[in-house]
This record gives sequence, C-alpha cells and structure tokens, in this order.
Amino acid sequence: ASDTQRSSGSRIVGCQASGVQSRIAGCIASDTCEAHAGEAAADVFTERLKPPCLNSKEAVTGATKEQHRVENKRHRVAQQEKQRPHVDYWARHKGQFSIPTPKQAPTPKFGQMGPSGLALHHPAADVLLDYAMKGCPVKSGQPWTRDMMEQAIAQGPHASALDPAAMEQLALEVAEKEKKGQARVVLWDDIKDNPPKELKISPIAMIPHKSRLFRAILDLSFSIRLQDGSKVPSVNESTTKTAPKGAIDQMGHSLKRIIHAFAQADADAKVFMSKWDIKDGFWRLCAQEGEEWNFCYVLPQPQGEPTKLVVPTSLQMGWIESPPYFCAASETGRDVAAQYAETPIGSLPDHKFIHHSVQGSDFDNLTHGDYNGPLQYLIEVYVDDYISLAIPRSQDDLRHVANAVMTGIHDVFPASDNDEEDPVSLKKLKKLEGMWALQKDILGFTFHGIDKTIWLEEAKRDALLTVLASWTKQAQRGKTGVSFDEFQSVISKLRHAFISIPAGNGLLSPCNEVLRLQPPIVYFHRNKRLLQALIDCRTILRESTLAPTKCMQLVSRWPDFIGVKDASGHGVGGIIVGETKACVPTVFRFEWPDDIKAEINSEHNPSGKLTNSDLECAGLLLLWLVMEDVCNLEPGCHVALFSDNQPTVHWVQRLASKSSLVAGQLLRALSLRLHASGASPLTPLHIAGTENAMTDIPSRSFGSNKEWYCKTDDDLLTLFNSKFPLPHQNSWTVYQISSKIYTRVLSVLRMKPTTMEEWKRLPKRGKHIGEIGASSSRLWEWTLSFRASHSETVPPSSEDSQHLCDKATLVEENKSKLLQFQARLRPLERRSLWSMK
Repeated sequence: ASDTQRSSGSRIVGCQASGVQSRIAGCIASDTCEAHAGEAAADVFTERLKPPCLNSKEAVTGATKEQHRVENKRHRVAQQEKQRPHVDYWARHKGQFSIPTPKQAPTPKFGQMGPSGLALHHPAADVLLDYAMKGCPVKSGQPWTRDMMEQAIAQGPHASALDPAAMEQLALEVAEKEKKGQARVVLWDDIKDNPPKELKISPIAMIPHKSRLFRAILDLSFSIRLQDGSKVPSVNESTTKTAPKGAIDQMGHSLKRIIHAFAQADADAKVFMSKWDIKDGFWRLCAQEGEEWNFCYVLPQPQGEPTKLVVPTSLQMGWIESPPYFCAASETGRDVAAQYAETPIGSLPDHKFIHHSVQGSDFDNLTHGDYNGPLQYLIEVYVDDYISLAIPRSQDDLRHVANAVMTGIHDVFPASDNDEEDPVSLKKLKKLEGMWALQKDILGFTFHGIDKTIWLEEAKRDALLTVLASWTKQAQRGKTGVSFDEFQSVISKLRHAFISIPAGNGLLSPCNEVLRLQPPIVYFHRNKRLLQALIDCRTILRESTLAPTKCMQLVSRWPDFIGVKDASGHGVGGIIVGETKACVPTVFRFEWPDDIKAEINSEHNPSGKLTNSDLECAGLLLLWLVMEDVCNLEPGCHVALFSDNQPTVHWVQRLASKSSLVAGQLLRALSLRLHASGASPLTPLHIAGTENAMTDIPSRSFGSNKEWYCKTDDDLLTLFNSKFPLPHQNSWTVYQISSKIYTRVLSVLRMKPTTMEEWKRLPKRGKHIGEIGASSSRLWEWTLSFRASHSETVPPSSEDSQHLCDKATLVEENKSKLLQFQARLRPLERRSLWSMK
C-alpha cells in the first residue's frame, strides 16, 4: 500500500471547475437537479466504480496482480504527464456550498459502514449502500476439498501466534470481536462432516506492534502444500478483484500532496495540522453472507484442546481486496468532508468531538490579523487516516475544517452512542492527534508548519539508527550476519525514511545488489562497500534532525540552471547556462589521464574495466561539482542536467545502478553533494548524441578531431565563441577544474575508497579563467539553435524561415519533454470525486 491518491484544485465545491465537471458539481449539490445529476453521474462515474481489468480486458486475480500493478503504473505515469504544469494543492475557501435536501437511507445490515447525509449524494453512494446491506463480495476461486481443509488445519497457526503471551492476547481479541458480532468461533468437529462451501483456512500470525504487544495478521497469501506435493493456491492468489478500480489509484499520492502543499505555502504562512484515525478500520466492512468462511483460521490453544476455527465476518487486513473496498468508503468520506468545508464558516454544528481539536497552545495563540488571505486548506485520506492542513485566519476557520472532516467521516461511518466505539478513534483523540498544531506526525514523518520542514518520525528514526548501529558492531566483530528477510525489511524502511532525504537513495546501490541476489544470510564484514553504505545511511539519518529538510527541497520545478555534458574516450566537457536565474555562461573540459584511457572497455580493449557509461556518469558528477561553484545553488534550487548517454540519465533519475559498481560509487558521491547543497531533486534528461554539438567540442578538443583541437583553454574559448556566439555580444567563460577535485572523481573511477567526509567537505573546486563574461539567464532555448550544428553555425541574424520553423519545433519538443519528466515527479491532481474519470 505504501507504493500504492489527487489535488484540491478541481474540488467539486468552492473551486473553479469548468465544463462538464462544473455542471455535474452543480447538479450533485442541488436537490432540484437530482434526476439530471443521476444521469450525468451514470455516464461520467460508472467506469471508475467497475472492477479493474488487465489491458487484455481479463479480470484481475491475485495471480495476475503483478501484471496489473505494472499496467497501473504505466497508466498512472501517463496521467501524471498530462497534468497541468501548475497545480495548486491548496483549496481556497469560498463558502458557497449549500447542503442539499437530505436523503433517507436504510440502516446498514452488515458491518459499521453505511452512507448517510451528504454521502448519499456522492456517485459512490449506491455502491456503498450495496456493501452496507449485502456485504462485500469475496470471490476466491474454487472451493476446497475436505482433505485440503484438514491439511490446512494440521498446518495450524504461524509460529509467532504460539507464544503464550500472543495466544492470550488473541483469545481476548476474539472474545471481543464475538461480542461485537465481527467474528464467531466454531468447533471443527461440529462442521467437518458438512463443511461450508466457502471454507478456507489460513494461518494467523501475531506481529509485534508499537501500541500493544502484538497485532494479529491473517496470512491470506499462504499456500498449503499437500502430502502429494501439490499446492493449494492461497486465498489471495485465487481471489478475483471486484472492488471499484478507482478507489485506491491515488493512494500513494497523499503524502506527496502534503509535501507539495507545504512547499507552495508562503514563507510567512503558518500551516496548522490535524488528523483523525478510523477505529478498527477494515473491521467496519463485512463480507457477503456465507463468504466470510474464506477468512477462517485455527485459534491457537494449548495442546489437547479441540480444534476451534475463528470465522471473522469482517474484511481482513491480509486480504488483497480489503484496501480497495475500505478506501471506496474512506475516500467518499474525504470527498464529503471537502464539500462540508465549502459551507459558510460557522454554519456547521459543532461535532461531538470538536473540543479535542480546538485546544492547545498553538490554537490558543492564533489571533485575527496573523493572516489576511482566504482560508486555505487541504483534506487528505490515506486508507484509514484522515489528515487536514489549514492556513487559517482565525480559530473559527480551524473549528470549521475540523467539523467538516469529522462530519464527513460520520456520513460514511455512522457515529456510535458509545464514544469508545465511535469510528473516529477516541483513543487517538486523547493522544492529541486531532488537535490543531503547528508540528505533527503525519504518515511516518514529522512536519513543522512554520519552517515548512519534514523529518522522519522520532520513534522510527531511533529504531532504524539502533538496527544500523547493531549491524555495524556485528561487522566489526566479524559475527554472523542477519537473515535476508530482516535485511530486506530494514532497507525498505530506509527507503521510506529517504522520502524526506531523497539524496539518501544514492547510498543504497550496494544494498540493491544484495536485494537482487537474495542470499539467505547477509554478512556485512565480508562486504566492505555494503558496510560503508550502511554507515553512510546511519550518518545522514542521524544528521537529519539537526537540519530537517525544507519541503521546497523535495519538489521539482522549472530549472533555475541547466548543465549539459558529454564524455568520450578522450575526456569530458560541458556547458552551464542560467535559465530562471542568472549565471556566467560557462564551458569546461577535462582530459582523462592515460591510466583511465587504458581501462576503457572497447572492441580493441575487451578486458577494460570502465564502460563509456561509467565515464559519462563521472562527467556528470564533474558537471555538478562545477555548477556548485558557478551557480548560486541555494537550498531548494532547481537544476536540469542533460546527457546523451541513456544509462547515465537512468542512473541519476533513480540514484541507483544495477549494472555498474563504478556508477554506484559515483552516484554515492553525487548524492552526498546534493544533500550538502540542499538542492531540489535533479531533472536529468536524455538528448540524442546528434543534438549534443555544444558539448561534443570541449569533450573532444584534445586532438581526436583536428577541427576542434584546442591546445590551450584560450583556444577553446576562441573556438567556442566563434561557433556558439552568445546573444547581446556576451562571451563564454572557461572554467578550470582544480586538481584536487578531479583527483577525487578519478579515485572513484579507479575504485579507490573515498569517505563521506571527503565528499561533504570539498576543497576549492576550480576557477573561471581569463575575462569573465556577464551573468545572464534564459539561455536554454537559445542553446537549442546549436543542438545539431557540428561544423557550421548559422548566426541568428541570418536564420531563414525553415531554420526558424525547425527551431520552434525543437523548442516545443524539448519543453514538452522537460515538463513531462517534472510532471511524473508531482502527485496526481486530486479529482473532485474519487470516482471521477
């Protein structure tokens, strides 16, 4: 789910919807247009409410979920690329929404979910009513034979559930679920002669949990191995997906939208945060009658006791269909909350839990005059976590948004007279999670509403630091390594941590190699590069609390500066120009020493250890080091790097290399420099070699091409100014890289170890030589005139109409390419309704 949500810019209420969306929004909001709204909704929304299918139109099952995931990812990327260049993730309150005439709905028959109030006007209302009255369908394949059932019972619970403390806790939880009607317990002896048709048994596991000793997880991915050697597909593997395909297609974008909203907030704005948790989550939705038998498990008991089967009637956390079914409800609650938020301030009655939100020193200190614009807010949901950000004008604004969110939740998950059992978790409210505050833990990260910063939640960070320290000590003592499963789990948590420290991903190449090989035991003392990577990760993680990341450093925008480079078997060269910010137009070059040239793998030197892509990656690192000195790279600065080598571009986009150890170490150095500069994520893009003329010359100016041979840097400057004359009679300036800098890059190419400290604290990088040209900006489009001009340059003054047409086409193509890449880095814009196309 973590890899598996939409902007408030097109919100149905209080936003500038246009065309069909605007008409539909008006119909849904008005009881006088209900017939028209129903007809329009049927046309526009039905597709999103259908079950998913593969591109081949086949139904998706657990067995084909990976293929579906790949197809979904491609579809999502295509959606992102079509997004508008500028999306505002904040909704600005207009207060023009009127609550329509209430509809009557039947009392839910199954579970503790059922639409009411404004949720009955949502396009997903009929679907949710169906789940509330009939339950959620469970299509899990062919029925089991009695022999399969008996062998599954003999397999029993997971070993973790046989711990005495785990057994005791689970017994209490099952008894509590029975009281609530969410489960029942049956004796196998009572049903074995005529077992229910849908009966399938999976092992129950008890996993350590932060707020209690254990959390029960039903392993519905477990396949039973029969005595004859055959395998019974797991419940998940045999499940046909029937939940609405639109329910979770944007789930993985919630955190990104929150980060982008912080990045867009004005520097002097105060961002308040609050969150609400749904108690018992998936347990509030039930399976269809008779189909709950798919979720059975053996109750762990002391030996000698008769076999008892637990039959949960609610959706289970381990089932692949539970998230989309639940999110169909929770996303609807979010949409409804957003509509309530657009009613006039103060028009909503106070929710019974409102006092949990409107308290605390941050709320008490909020006074009129702190902010003069309209109320801005963002309402998000991630499965069962409702999150809201607000830039308020007054305490009334915060009270209004909190009322809207909790009212929206109760319109989908009915309120309980017993506050302890209410769907809005009272336990979490008592922990002050629902209290408006300027610092809050959200989805595993801590956000600061004044500084607009983010860092990994303290408990998660401390746990990671402890594990990494333990592994380091094990390696130093030469002790036994750790299991691959433990290693994989910790690296996954590190990747999550590096959402707030994106450069950290560049340290993980040695870890990626281990994950690819999947050894049963990972030995750190036998792999020095792996051990160094873990030490680097621990250092950068520990430092993150001393200097939290600005959210603006995590988003990509149109570049401030652009660098282009090329590397050949002779050397590397590149140019640097200003785009939205000015810098001195710069050209640089560096010739590879003889020992590097001798190691280049080629048809004539098949034993060479360095590939052309390794040299291109080293050239890109040199380009970045020069840019650090030439450009004013303030924290949050945006930089685009162009290269004609596709592997290098791919490596830098992912900050990882699967195929090259040298590239992995070069990316490590680049990542450490990116982290030190505080720059935003890079925009690395590929350009065809035939369109890289401006850097072909400096990279091949060492004698391989007589026409471009430059004995001195002065010769290079003369040649460059003649072939690529800058506008306004400006002049290029040559940058000379210092020996200490290129020696460090060469050390990596020679696979000599370098320390983190060496890359964090650099010596003088080099200097401009000769007469320095004037700083200028907006030169990238101008450089496109010379992309394919190797030997002859057509001065701008003599451009003919065909040349102008070709240039215009090239400009549009390159702008589109750059915008598409940046769009892929932005979260999907939130639709007005989750079920909208």
